[in-house]
Amino acid sequence: MADISRLENNWYRWAPGLGGGDAAVSVNDSETVFSTDDYKVHLHNNGSYWVVDTVNDRGQRRDGAAKLSSFVLTEKYLIWKWATGARSSLASGALGADLAKLGYAPGVEVSQADKAYRICADNECAILSVVDATIFSHLMTKSVEEIEQLTLSGLK
Repeated sequence: MADISRLENNWYRWAPGLGGGDAAVSVNDSETVFSTDDYKVHLHNNGSYWVVDTVNDRGQRRDGAAKLSSFVLTEKYLIWKWATGARSSLASGALGADLAKLGYAPGVEVSQADKAYRICADNECAILSVVDATIFSHLMTKSVEEIEQLTLSGLK
């Protein structure tokens, strides 16, 4: 398993805004689970992709909510998703709606993959919902550090 310390730190930062109860991280040989009482993210590698499965507050599991070709891309995606989930101002602004309005980022290859979209840039690919793919296409070429800085913008 990859070094999850950065994801773990971000989970504990953003989890209080994502669901009720205490935040926790559990790791076993096959997956890492980031959880609160109301929300869970299961992360595992299937040999080809890092796969993100989510479980909402009603216990509904969505397998393959995201598939990412590298662990670094996975970090970028999860940090962005958690921060925009916890901070509606980001989702409705700079890291959400504003990017969605731009359409896909220039230079990003886009193709349909089942009921999702595959976006690729710099030999990295993600398979995401159309909305997430559109927005994340603008973020996937940024560094993890840049994404973290963007998510913390405006916080004291």
